[in-house]
Amino acid sequence: MDAEFVQLQINYADWDNPAIQSRGVYEVARKYGKPIVVMEPLKGGLLANPPEQVTNILKDYAPEMSTASWGIRFAANLEGVLVVLSGMSDASQMDDNISYMKDFKGLAADEEACLMKARDELARIPLIPCTTCNYCAKVCPMEIGISGSFTAKNIYTLFNNLERAKLQENWLVKGQGRKQAAECIKCGKCEQVCPQHIKIREELAVIAEEFGQKRQEN
Repeated sequence: MDAEFVQLQINYADWDNPAIQSRGVYEVARKYGKPIVVMEPLKGGLLANPPEQVTNILKDYAPEMSTASWGIRFAANLEGVLVVLSGMSDASQMDDNISYMKDFKGLAADEEACLMKARDELARIPLIPCTTCNYCAKVCPMEIGISGSFTAKNIYTLFNNLERAKLQENWLVKGQGRKQAAECIKCGKCEQVCPQHIKIREELAVIAEEFGQKRQEN
């Protein structure tokens, strides 16, 4: 039976990323006339609260617009998009979404140029491209908090504050009943299911070293 629609991971940061190929899979869906449901338009929250230099580009253009609105409008602006899924955590975020989606207007040419400038600035920062989908967590035999570890590592990269990153890691990993990066046995099951094609084993090894983690003896 033919699919009635396809659900794709699309955001402006990954649109032309050769490893993720968001544009490519979108174009395949359009070729076959399939309506598109967009997931992760804010890349796991990164595009809702991007680094200062990225935020400045967007705010200089439109101070009244939230940084999240740029990501959602980019996805909604694409032809053939039926729904954009937005993970809201409070009423203010819902109100913000409604404010620009109720009477939706597509991106103007100068807005697209601003967004691509922000994307290029973000691409210069060597972040782990995790969207916290947690497919990896479902197959990890060691029950490692992979996405939480990656979030903590990205915080360290963005703000150069190891103590802050460790506090975040403690909450997102230990606080959720998961194990630390140092417990990785390098089986590779996680990498087989990662939509972002992250070299998870390598990244976990770096995190374990930078965060001073030691594998627990049984």
